[in-house]
Amino acid sequence: MQDNWDKADSVFDRIKKNLERPYKGKILAIEPESEDYYIAETELAAFKEGQKEHPGKKFYYKRLGASHTHFVGCR
Repeated sequence: MQDNWDKADSVFDRIKKNLERPYKGKILAIEPESEDYYIAETELAAFKEGQKEHPGKKFYYKRLGASHTHFVGCR
């Protein structure tokens, strides 16, 4: 599983420069084996798009233009 995470990170590092500006704030779902990726407003929407071409595969998610996908906290 760590290998897939590392590969997804590698794909992200390679493509983020071209995607961060036009898609800032959107979710990127990466299927690491094929290196295909899907961009959508939510993880679920990106997942559904990816499942059309890669049913049953795992996806790794990043938020474009952000250092994290989710923030959990309180004030």
